[in-house]
Amino acid sequence: MIELADAKLHLRLIDSIADADSYTAEDTLIQALIDAAVGYAENHTQTRIKSATVSQVLDGFPAKDGAIELPWSPVIAVESLDYIDPEGLEQTLDATALRLDTRPVMPTLAPQYGTDWPSVIDEPESVTITATVGYETIPPDIRVALLLLVGHWYENREQVITGTITSEVPMGVAALLSPYRIHAVG
Repeated sequence: MIELADAKLHLRLIDSIADADSYTAEDTLIQALIDAAVGYAENHTQTRIKSATVSQVLDGFPAKDGAIELPWSPVIAVESLDYIDPEGLEQTLDATALRLDTRPVMPTLAPQYGTDWPSVIDEPESVTITATVGYETIPPDIRVALLLLVGHWYENREQVITGTITSEVPMGVAALLSPYRIHAVG
């Protein structure tokens, strides 16, 4: 993620990373701008940038060996898959029994080849998938886009600018985030 010292260096508030502790007057503001930039980029791209642990609850498994489309991208790893068996007991499916395919835009999860999903109770919320999502290392173009947003918001702290002509930087934030954007259809 973007470290506070990196943002200060980008904002030209310090001369080197080693000077990060010499300027702390606006640390709270700068951290808020970093967090807002990450949120903006995640909303714009419809992907997870900051690494996080998330869960999805399902009402059962797909038929036979059908894949489950996960609602996050990118997925680093599936941490657990818990389900309630027909007797009402909570079970955990071993990770080695799962096949995570991260090639599609939205990753899929399926049982290993030649196996089927286990039987579950016929009740809502019988399957819970927990995964780690986001980037382990942020791609350089997303990093630059985040720093551009932090810089813009730091310099323009009000909603409206009067008495000046403004324009968007060509090859700026939108261009840098464009390759990571997932477009919704329907």
